[in-house]
Amino acid sequence: MKPELNTRQLMPSDADEFSALRRRVTEHNPVPMGLSLAEELTRPLQGFRDQLGAPAPSAAFGVFVDGLLRACSAVAWTSRFPSSMHKVTLWGTFVDPSHRGQGFGRMAVEAALEHARSQDVRRVNLTVFLPNTAAIGLYQSLGFEPYGLEPEAIRLDGTFHDGQHMSLLLRSH
Repeated sequence: MKPELNTRQLMPSDADEFSALRRRVTEHNPVPMGLSLAEELTRPLQGFRDQLGAPAPSAAFGVFVDGLLRACSAVAWTSRFPSSMHKVTLWGTFVDPSHRGQGFGRMAVEAALEHARSQDVRRVNLTVFLPNTAAIGLYQSLGFEPYGLEPEAIRLDGTFHDGQHMSLLLRSH
């Protein structure tokens, strides 16, 4: 039987499920999340409510499989000044370990990118903590290009991980 799929914008009321998904992903492999499980467990639920309720045009999107959140991705404006409103940061892209390889991450990122397009965004930037070949492959397949590497961007369990910066030009003038 084919699963029921639904992609929609996440709201503050989704914070419990969003937090639970983050914890499952972090427990499986903390590198893509950029923090340890111990650090993730200190994050208050209200912080997630605030993130998911960030004022437009920022927005987070979730892919629900049979009613359960299994993947998400978000875009956030890093500045409210007109000089920087042409770009957003793609963040919070992750997939439940039990549902990887089924295209749900792509669905979530595409929803976030479509939202950015609808907001007249020109450029989307992101950082991937390495190693993360699946994420790099997904982003490259969507047109993202690397533009720099941050050495030792994070340190988890005594091991440093670089941050690969990537960018996508959504539209040109």
